[in-house]
Amino acid sequence: MLMRSLPSSQRGLTFIEVLIGLAIGVIVIGGALFVYSSSVQSSNSTLRTSKLNQEVAGLMLVMTNDIRRAGYWENNGGTALQLNPFSQPNATTLVVRDDMTTDAVQPPTGQGTCITYAYDATYLAGNTPGVLDDADLFGFRLNNGVVQMRQSGTVDGAACVGGTCTSCANGVWANVTDANLIEVTALNFDLTNSACLNASEPNLVDDNVDGVVDDDAEFNCYVTAPVVGSGDATAESREVRITVTARLANDIVTQATASQTVTVRNDVLRIR
Repeated sequence: MLMRSLPSSQRGLTFIEVLIGLAIGVIVIGGALFVYSSSVQSSNSTLRTSKLNQEVAGLMLVMTNDIRRAGYWENNGGTALQLNPFSQPNATTLVVRDDMTTDAVQPPTGQGTCITYAYDATYLAGNTPGVLDDADLFGFRLNNGVVQMRQSGTVDGAACVGGTCTSCANGVWANVTDANLIEVTALNFDLTNSACLNASEPNLVDDNVDGVVDDDAEFNCYVTAPVVGSGDATAESREVRITVTARLANDIVTQATASQTVTVRNDVLRIR
């Protein structure tokens, strides 16, 4: 006779086991959510930084490409280079000013937030090669968090003599950066590495009256300015160090700073 075994007794989970299972599940889900949230935040931060860097790089490219043209004269027709109408001292040569408020001209190796210059913009329709006009005046400035470029200037009746054309208030300016995208918190044009050579040295004369004939200071026309009417020939090379600091609009966390040096291709030649 076969004996039928009785089924073993069965029982469910205890309340404590259910709570432990729920706790473990919450921890696992919480960890997954934390990792996902961190990944999303990191991705958003990377995208914001990339966007800002792209905007700053584009701005820097526009400025460097244009500034290096300063003093360009397409066809001088055999005219002496020191007569270049696009590079006349206190008139059209490259100048850095401190800011739009005081508009003060900085020294040849100074720095500021505004730069102005001129070049023969023959690529513009109607522009007469070799003749200085309003369309040949350019520049960049920082204005309330926006970088602006001078689209044209105003040539006065004296062909800019007196520094009116190099003013940061002269001409028509247009925004290069979009205030809805980025805020430029700092813009600096630094001429520290510019140089001026007096080609007439050595001349066996103690020009700076320091008791030493033809010393280094006399070769540097930034240090020892040649006497007007002396006939000394000088050559000035300009190097502009541009530094931009910007942040995304309404985002004080995502910031970027970029610097680049541009050498102006056309030296300033003068006969004193």
